Amino acid sequence: MARRPYLPDLVLLLAALVWGATFSVVKQALDHTTPFTFMTLRFGLALLVITPLLIARGRKPGRRELWGGILTGLALFFGFSFQTWGLVYTTASRSAFITGLNVVLVPFLLWGLGQRKIGLRRWLAAALATAGLYLLLDPAAGVAVNRGDLLTLLCAVAFAGQIILLGIYAPNTDTLGYFWVQVVTVTLLALGAAAGSGALSLEPAAALWWGLAITGLLGTAAAFLGMTWAQRHVSPTRTALLLATEPLFGALFAVWIAGEFLGPIAWLGGLLIVGAVVWSELSGKANPAAADPESG
Repeated sequence: MARRPYLPDLVLLLAALVWGATFSVVKQALDHTTPFTFMTLRFGLALLVITPLLIARGRKPGRRELWGGILTGLALFFGFSFQTWGLVYTTASRSAFITGLNVVLVPFLLWGLGQRKIGLRRWLAAALATAGLYLLLDPAAGVAVNRGDLLTLLCAVAFAGQIILLGIYAPNTDTLGYFWVQVVTVTLLALGAAAGSGALSLEPAAALWWGLAITGLLGTAAAFLGMTWAQRHVSPTRTALLLATEPLFGALFAVWIAGEFLGPIAWLGGLLIVGAVVWSELSGKANPAAADPESG
C-alpha cells in the first residue's frame, strides 16, 4: 500500500501537539514524585510497550543501532533531566518556549565542532530568539529568572545535540531497534540516578498516573517512534517547521490545563522564539538533523 504523501507531516504535527501537552502534565505530576523517578517510570512504561514489538519483529539491533542508540540516549537523558528538574522551578509555558530554542542552537553546536559555517540569517535568527527569550522572561515586570529557566536552557542544548545525532543515525538504521536502544539507555540512567540520589519515591495520585500515561505511552512510545519514522520521509527543514509548533501548543495547554497566565510581553517573546526557529529553518541549507525531541 502506497504511503500517503501527507502522512509523515501529520505524524510530526501530532507529535508536536502531544509534546506540547506534556509540559503541563509533567509539571502537575512532579507534585507527587521526583524528577528521576518520573523519568524512570515514563521511559520504563514506553519500554514495556515497544519491547514486544521488537521481539515480534525477530530482529535484534545491529551495531549501528546499538552505538547510535546509546549516544542519542545519553543526549536524551541529559535533555530530559534538565527539562524535568527545570519544571520543578519554572512554569510549563516558559519551559515549552525555552526548550524550543534547541533547533536554533543546532547550527551553533555544529559550528563549534568545526562542521559548518553559519550564515548571516542564522546569526540574526539567534539574535531574534535571544530577544524573544528576554521578553518571555519579562524581567521588567519583576519576574526573576529562576534556576528552572537556566536548567531548561541546558535542556535545549542537550536536545540540540540529540537532533544532530538523530540526523546522523536515523536515516540509515532500523527505526524500531534504534529507538529501543535509546529508551533502554534513558531508563537505566534515570533509574541509576534516582537510586543513587535516594530519590526513588512517589505519592500515588491521579495527576501522576495521567502524567505517566500521556508521557510514557503517547509522548514517548508513540510520538518518538513516529517522529523517527517520519524523519526518514520528510526533509529536515520541513520537519523543523512542523515541530516548531510545539512551544505554541505547550503554552496553550499551560493556560488551559495548568491555569498559567502569560502577559502580552511574554506572549510576544514566545512568538519571537517560534518565529526565529521558523526563519532559521527557511534559510538556504537545511540542518543535517532538524527534528525536535520530545521536548516535553
